[in-house]
Amino acid sequence: MSLLRLSISSAAISLLLLGGPAHAASREHADWMTERSAIQATSISASDVRSLYSGRSWIWKDGAGYFSAKQGTFIAWSHNGAERTYAKGTWYATFNGKLCMKARWQSKKYDVEKTSCFLHREKDGAVYQKRLPDGKWYVFRHNPLRHDDEAMKLRGSNDVIRHLPS
Repeated sequence: MSLLRLSISSAAISLLLLGGPAHAASREHADWMTERSAIQATSISASDVRSLYSGRSWIWKDGAGYFSAKQGTFIAWSHNGAERTYAKGTWYATFNGKLCMKARWQSKKYDVEKTSCFLHREKDGAVYQKRLPDGKWYVFRHNPLRHDDEAMKLRGSNDVIRHLPS
């Protein structure tokens, strides 16, 4: 009986060890395929970028940003435990599919102005995105849309205003 357990345990350990590198290799292949597809895709227009974000909140793991439709105003909040950070500024889209947010981020510990930009490309209805200057391409919105797409985190409401200090 102990020999059987030893054989099963050895087989299980072998599968785990073999699955690790194979999983990493498949993830690297998927990243390479996404990068290749994004490079072959075309830049989306500024109006397409605006229609993606205008009047919507982008929900993040630790906060959210809201892209005002009327004034191009950007507001955001973020937290790390009990520490909260707030941002107020502007957002804009460029002709080559770039979305930028220029805002003053403030907390009890710092006050800094920062510009963050994301590039968007489209191919066959799928939208690819990467953070500039050196982020990795990922599928922002599949075609057809998937429940776990980043684009699903865009909500048609201001989910930030209630988190800002009075």
